[in-house]
Amino acid sequence: MIVVSAREFRENQSKVLSAAMNGQSIVLTSRLGNFKITPISDADAIVEDSIRAACAEVKSHLHGSVDLPLAKDIEF
Repeated sequence: MIVVSAREFRENQSKVLSAAMNGQSIVLTSRLGNFKITPISDADAIVEDSIRAACAEVKSHLHGSVDLPLAKDIEF
């Protein structure tokens, strides 16, 4: 595990991110708290793509170019 301060991270971003990409566990410490830096997995990217598509659909609906069903009409 590699522990880096916020200052060290700013000064060595490429080095720290490369270590994370190579499987190292990275913990970033700052006055706001501690954070784990990990690469986005394929599963994360799929979820992100789905969220982006859903947001685009809602935006199209708000602009009047797409009709969406009402929540009360959706059956689960």
